[in-house]
Amino acid sequence: MTPTIEEASDRCELDAVVIDNPSSVNECVLYPSGATDDELETMWILAKEGDYTPLADSQ
Repeated sequence: MTPTIEEASDRCELDAVVIDNPSSVNECVLYPSGATDDELETMWILAKEGDYTPLADSQ
């Protein structure tokens, strides 16, 4: 069962995994801490190296 937006927003803690791709840019996957296997199928964000700005650069 997919959680509602309200249930998902209650989970503000995120975990991250960096995937080192030798033949391409690195990728970072963000996902809610404590998410179930079923939730992980739809509740994640992928950021490729170069697609994001460090927080210090945006202030």
